[in-house]
Amino acid sequence: MSNPPYNKYFDNIIFYLQRSGGGSVYWGEMINRFNKQNNVHFIEPTGVSTKNIVRNTLSLQHVLPEKNIPLSVLRYLPFTKKIEEGSFFHSSYYRFSKQAGVRNMVTVHDFVYERYSSGLKKYMHHSQKAACIKNAAGVVCISESTKKDLLHYIPSAASKKIEVIYNGVSEEFHKLPGNILEQFSGYNLFINNKVVLYIGYRTPYKNFNFSIEVIKGLPADYHFAVVGYPLAPEEEKLLQAKLGNRYSFLGNISNHELNCIYNLAHCLLYPSGYEGFGIPILEAFRCGCPVIALHTSSIPEVAGSAALLCDELTITSFEKKIKSVANTAFREELAAAAWQQASKFSWNKCFQELNEFYDNTAYS
Repeated sequence: MSNPPYNKYFDNIIFYLQRSGGGSVYWGEMINRFNKQNNVHFIEPTGVSTKNIVRNTLSLQHVLPEKNIPLSVLRYLPFTKKIEEGSFFHSSYYRFSKQAGVRNMVTVHDFVYERYSSGLKKYMHHSQKAACIKNAAGVVCISESTKKDLLHYIPSAASKKIEVIYNGVSEEFHKLPGNILEQFSGYNLFINNKVVLYIGYRTPYKNFNFSIEVIKGLPADYHFAVVGYPLAPEEEKLLQAKLGNRYSFLGNISNHELNCIYNLAHCLLYPSGYEGFGIPILEAFRCGCPVIALHTSSIPEVAGSAALLCDELTITSFEKKIKSVANTAFREELAAAAWQQASKFSWNKCFQELNEFYDNTAYS
């Protein structure tokens, strides 16, 4: 006798809370795959548009509008629309259904707010997360490190069904053959420079200012390239004061452009003090770009032995490792290990394990 079918309702609110980010990437990869199933529905707010770069690439079936409530309020409210009993409700950002007979699923990415925020912001975020987990039938953590944090900050979660399901990495990132500079124009920056990449947010725990100090201490042919949100005036001032003309801001770029840059770069500098996962590490790995990172939180899980990890956040230790990857034979050795490590992670594998977790939660 086969198990009875069930419906899934996915709350896409993350696409209306951020333009880009790891949470959006994860959610987009998952719902794009669930979109091929017949028993899925997608819930989105009404009366508000989105500039989210992931959402604008998706063509979703069965999109249901939610109540026309200001997003600043809606993001903190439980889901109240009536859906079929026995369904799953899975929010992209810590909302849950209060309806009897509906099972809630939640994905926990990290505990950044609990670690680094304070006051009302910390209280609001943590309270919402804790309430969602309290009402969850199943909890997904994207790393063992995140699961450890979950049990530390919300001990009551120990009674829940918890599954560690690792993120994936886009297959758009890969090693390019031949002379890349001959194939692609616009990358003159890489001709006479050893370009050290910094990718992503520049919040304090990401140690952006520390990265600048590292580059400052390196020889003049090392160049700092920043990818991500526009530089704030104080960041621009600091970069000019410390590095002069030894830095470039590349902005928010496409995956195609980023793939080329990973292939050309000397290394990815990733001194973040905390990560729930760390997708850029795997992107760089797939391109043969060495990764220099801090040995903390989830980073050893994701990087394995394929990155150069520093035990302490010291300029000397990071400088030494950055210089070491100038050796061609060593780079090739790292690239082989990196490709093997990155092959352990994929969005298809993540989706398959999440789908299985739904079934295990529904039928056990």
